[in-house]
Amino acid sequence: MISAALYVVIVGALLAAAAWMAERILASLSGPRRGAWLAALLLSVGLPAWHLPQALPDRSPVQLPVPRPQAQRPPASAMAVSTHTPHTQSAPAMSARPRWRPVRRFWTTPVRARLRLVFLLVWGLVSLTLLTRTLIATRVWRRRIRQWTVTDLDGVPVTVTDGVGPAVLDLWQPRILIPQWLLTQPQEQRAAALAHEREHVRAHDVRWLALGRLLVSLLPWNLALWWLYRRLRQAIEVDCDARVVRGGLEALAYGESLLALATTAPSAAGAAIGLFERRSHLGRRVRILAMPTRRWWRWAALPLYALAIGAALAAGTFPAPSVDAALGAHNEALETARMNAAQRREIHIATRRLLRNGRPDALAAAALLVPVADLRIVHGQLVPPADAAQRIHWLARAVAMAPERPDLLLLEISQCSAWHQVLPCDRAALTARLRALDPDNGAGWLGALADAAQHNDSAGVDAALAAIGRTQHVDTYYTRLTAHLTVALHAIGGESAMDALSWVDGRLESDFLGGVVALATVCNAQAGLTARRAQLCRAASLAFEHGDTLLVSIMGSEMAQRLWPAGSAPHRQATATLRRLRYMEAQSRQLMSPPDHRLRTLLDWMDGRYAVRIVQWDTQYAREQDVLRAQLVRAGLRPDPPPGWRDPYR
Repeated sequence: MISAALYVVIVGALLAAAAWMAERILASLSGPRRGAWLAALLLSVGLPAWHLPQALPDRSPVQLPVPRPQAQRPPASAMAVSTHTPHTQSAPAMSARPRWRPVRRFWTTPVRARLRLVFLLVWGLVSLTLLTRTLIATRVWRRRIRQWTVTDLDGVPVTVTDGVGPAVLDLWQPRILIPQWLLTQPQEQRAAALAHEREHVRAHDVRWLALGRLLVSLLPWNLALWWLYRRLRQAIEVDCDARVVRGGLEALAYGESLLALATTAPSAAGAAIGLFERRSHLGRRVRILAMPTRRWWRWAALPLYALAIGAALAAGTFPAPSVDAALGAHNEALETARMNAAQRREIHIATRRLLRNGRPDALAAAALLVPVADLRIVHGQLVPPADAAQRIHWLARAVAMAPERPDLLLLEISQCSAWHQVLPCDRAALTARLRALDPDNGAGWLGALADAAQHNDSAGVDAALAAIGRTQHVDTYYTRLTAHLTVALHAIGGESAMDALSWVDGRLESDFLGGVVALATVCNAQAGLTARRAQLCRAASLAFEHGDTLLVSIMGSEMAQRLWPAGSAPHRQATATLRRLRYMEAQSRQLMSPPDHRLRTLLDWMDGRYAVRIVQWDTQYAREQDVLRAQLVRAGLRPDPPPGWRDPYR
């Protein structure tokens, strides 16, 4: 952040140099000078906004070596050799250390975080102060304008003030302010002041100054931006003088009028946007008016073209803070390594506590408690961790201790299905036990359906669909497993309630997708189903429709809606069920939104009570749909669709 701010200042300084030379070029061509400063002002904000995102750690062109998360111990032979190596041989290795090591040791993550925090706090305070001051001043001036008199001066509507002006005020409807004392001045001075302010109105100078003021208020630490804004004010006045002279006033007489107004006006006129500057840089403006036009100056300014273009190119191509980005990438890698190490330690402690407890839920929770760094996907396949066989053994122990619980048995089957290619696991025996333990549940046939679909076994697909169609429902025991394993991780493993719920929910949500995807593949009506396959898919879709998770039930309802004839009883039931589930799914996106009384849901989530309440509902209800309904009712949201609601997916 600090180096990024320095980068912004450097770019602004280069653009200021280019604008200074561009102003000389425009002066030699009798062109408007404010364009150079206005372009530099906008580019000093636009260029960093374009280049700085490319300096993020993952896009930095300079990357420092990233240390390994855990230092590996060298082999015993290597350690023996290194202990007998003479000390003189280690000198080259010491001298070969990278030169950025002292900088890296100082520019650590805590130091960068503290400096960033202080910088952001000061930045926000100063910007807020400047913006508030500008808003208050604008409001005060508008209130005073309503109290002043509007009159006509030489055919131009003006606002006569009690001493403020000459000036142009108001951003949306610019008004010319003429002080009362100016009405008593000679006609030449009144005409000069009025012509000057009319040119300000025609050129929209008040709005350009307001834009510059806004940029300066948003980036108050950019010193180059302040200087650019100051030179923009001066250039606007000089351009305005040039337009007045081109409009017919004699330059010498106009300059004398400016000097006379400056000596006559009161010393304090207030601070307002677009105020006619009478004393500040007045001598420079008069000298510019009196300076004759020299044709040779156009040729003398030719070197400035190259210098201005070079400064602009330097600002545009100045490298973003790659050193800061590289050090940020290095420190980010260190922080990731620390977080992974801390997570491993935490998981190791929780696993020891769960194994020491030895209860079925504790063993099952320990089997799922795998560090995130150990979960990798290669070529679309989940790579099992190094201790996958041991974790399967823990699940087998949990199932053996509680043989009456089909949820633990289905969890073991899902883990075996995920890692059966590299682990010895008798899925057939486990699946047979699940079918015998819960014969009304079609989940025991999901593995057979997925395998048959993968191997294009039409007979196996039909057999699995027929078996699922004879069951009453397809339950994954999602809510029961979530409640039991979350309580075990929280009460025994020592994890917080929210972390335990997030961990269990993340590990269970994708364990049973294979059978759902297989059903969508083999029962695709567009692929041309046979009459027998269509009948089997209809029966299976009814079992899925009565499943215990939102995903399974929506899949079954969609399948039944497509397969059953329109107007039939199963088609109407599937349509009503799908509409209700889709509406609940849409309403669930508003559970964490702060408006109205749903704020208490967000507060419950922040202090951990959300997880406790979810576990209570998971214990009370057997289906995910019922838990979601309870959440919606507590949050004050309708769980059932109103008559006029339309399904966005249809």
